[in-house]
Amino acid sequence: MAYKKKYLLLLFLIMTVGTLGLLWLEFHRAPETMKVTTETEIKVHAEDLLASFLVDEASANEKYVEKVVEVEGVVKEITFFNNRYTVLLQGEGEYVCIMCDMEDGQQSQVERLSAGDSVVLKGVCKGFLMDAILLNCVLVNQSNE
Repeated sequence: MAYKKKYLLLLFLIMTVGTLGLLWLEFHRAPETMKVTTETEIKVHAEDLLASFLVDEASANEKYVEKVVEVEGVVKEITFFNNRYTVLLQGEGEYVCIMCDMEDGQQSQVERLSAGDSVVLKGVCKGFLMDAILLNCVLVNQSNE
C-alpha cells in the first residue's frame, strides 16, 4: 500500500512539474514577428481604411481586425517612446490618422523616414479608437516625395 501511495505521489509531482513547465514556455516564448514576406490579407490606401472605420465601424472591424493589412499612405509623424517607434500615417482630417507601431527590427528603416514620405507598411490591424491601430508593422516600400 505504501508503495502505491509513493508511486501516485511521484506521478502527481511529475505531471504538475510538466504542466507548469508547459505553461511557463507558453507565456515566455518570444512573440511572433512580422516579416515582409508574411502574406498580406488586404491591401488598402490609408484614407480608404480610415473612411471604412468612420462610415461603418462594425463592418470595418469584420473586414480588417486581426488581419495582416498592407497600408499605403503618407507619413505624418514619427515618434519614439519607450524604445518603440510609431509611424503615424495621414488621414483626410487633421485629427484622424493610422498609428503603426513598428516591429523591433525596423529601427534602421524607420530612421530613414521623414514626414511627407510615401510608404507602404504592413501590420496586424487591431481596430479603431480615435485612430486606426496597426501593430507589429514592417516597412514594405518607401518613396520620398
